[in-house]
Amino acid sequence: MSSQSKPAPFLPRTRGEMASLGWDELDILLVTGDGYVDHPSFGHAVIGRYLESKGYRVGILDCPELETDGSGWKRLPAPRLFVGVTAGTIDSMVTNYTASKKRRRIDVYRPGGAPGRPNRATIAYTAQARHHFPGLPVIIGGLEAGPRRLAYWDYWEEKARRSILVDSKADLLVWGMGERAILEIAQRIERGLSLSGMPGTCEILPREKLPENAREVPSFEMLNADLDHLIELFHAVREENSPSSRAIAQAHGNRFVVQYPPPPPASQAEVDSFYDLPFARAWHPDHDRAGGIAALEPVRWSVNTHRGCMADCSFCSITFHQGRSIQSRSEESILREAAQLAGDVDFRGTITDVGGPTANMWGLGCKLLEKGEPCLDRDCLTPDPCPALRLDKTSEGYRRLLSLVRNTKGVKHAFVSSGIRFDMLRGKDGKLLPLHHDLVQHHVPGRMKLAPEHASDATLEAMNKPRFEVYERYEADYKQECRESGRDQHLVNYFIVGHPGTSLADALDLFEKLLDRNYSPEQVQEFIPLPMTRACVQYVTGKDPLTYKELHVPRGERERRMQKALVRWKAPESRALVEEALEQAGRADLYERFQRALRAANRRAGREADLDLDTCG
Repeated sequence: MSSQSKPAPFLPRTRGEMASLGWDELDILLVTGDGYVDHPSFGHAVIGRYLESKGYRVGILDCPELETDGSGWKRLPAPRLFVGVTAGTIDSMVTNYTASKKRRRIDVYRPGGAPGRPNRATIAYTAQARHHFPGLPVIIGGLEAGPRRLAYWDYWEEKARRSILVDSKADLLVWGMGERAILEIAQRIERGLSLSGMPGTCEILPREKLPENAREVPSFEMLNADLDHLIELFHAVREENSPSSRAIAQAHGNRFVVQYPPPPPASQAEVDSFYDLPFARAWHPDHDRAGGIAALEPVRWSVNTHRGCMADCSFCSITFHQGRSIQSRSEESILREAAQLAGDVDFRGTITDVGGPTANMWGLGCKLLEKGEPCLDRDCLTPDPCPALRLDKTSEGYRRLLSLVRNTKGVKHAFVSSGIRFDMLRGKDGKLLPLHHDLVQHHVPGRMKLAPEHASDATLEAMNKPRFEVYERYEADYKQECRESGRDQHLVNYFIVGHPGTSLADALDLFEKLLDRNYSPEQVQEFIPLPMTRACVQYVTGKDPLTYKELHVPRGERERRMQKALVRWKAPESRALVEEALEQAGRADLYERFQRALRAANRRAGREADLDLDTCG
């Protein structure tokens, strides 16, 4: 272990940088498909800086395929201890392809937005690491590896695939937030100890070495033969997801992938230590000549307040990665970061976000969740927030935090741009909490982002989202608050099309609600069944794994495009598909409403264009 006394300006990505730091070797090499951004929103930077803070010399081998002559893998020497591999911030297939499986032209996580990340990058990079650094342990992790830790159904190939640990031939897989696991790995390798049995990891073992009382789940071969076994696998992963759980063992031929339980939730002091690291909050200077890395811009001046999400939305994998327990930073740590931002020479006075996966979950929890032990008898937020969550108290705490951040010297605005759960903005008496007033008055940058996701209650039930009437009630209160305070602010809604449980009739329910509001968002999310999620099981089996209810699953490209057009009904290219949907559903009654709404929208667009011309003149 190195005895370095101060952190590097950037973790080195070349031998030249190593030499400038006086390093003659690396302890650990981290390989990522993203361009190196030294910011707490990027996993490779957090893991690297955390290991550095413990005295290890860490190098970042980012986008090794950038060097077209094949020299990228020689940019840094073999490390002393191990190679850590991640596909990047996002699953490489989601980064490389749209929901309709068309190749994306831009990769915002890479220098200049240039695509080129390999498909299934975790597997590709592990193979290259084995070739270039023979004999060294290779550890995989991140948002591509974690949800694929057991056998899974692959959307891109439309078939079952083996655990990514088996396919990549890595030595160990770290799942979840990996700081504590990766430090223990480094310490064990340095001491010559076995890596077996570590919390939050997966390894491959023969049957005779399986942990006592391990829960066997359907094998890869069983899953491959009958995809309905995904339901049993989903229940096992959901139930064995706490520190007191059993290990899960899944056969792949005559070997078993063993998933060990997660560690207890990180303490507040630990979470603080992850975010108090000396990040440069910039992309590596080597990427300047390519124009930088666009993914930094939305988060450059943001403050992440916590990890974890208890919402358990069916389509989202955050619960399986960050956990259900909300692991919050202290006020002191958050305010230190706010002051650091305010002192930056490039800071212009606006902190763009003070939040996390769900902004108003900071500080939220109950006695079970704080131990990492979720209650499986009921959902935390659906159909209504659980009384044990202490919403009133924690909401007041978040309100105080926002006030402290916006009053930090040098800060003019402190906005909340990450998602807000509108069903968590009411107290037990049903009235809006004081937090809502402060959000509207001080923390909305003209538009509040909300994710009702749909308007059909049947679809929302499949998504595990609040009923639409809950959103409508909040929408009315929000508009009333804006009117009374004289604030010209708006709601920006996010919707998902093609989600399991969405029939054409359900899509038309949403269409009607949007017509009523004269609202047609420019962007809409198209559903992708991500591994391990409840929605993936719904998509593959046509059944909800919790209720066993049969669901309609939009599979064909035409049906998905039709649902998208019904949301983006103002777009000229949507008109023919909207008319086709109305005819197919026998909803002639909606046709005239649609035409009137289009004519009104076109008149407004014309008036706005005239105003723009007048201004230009």
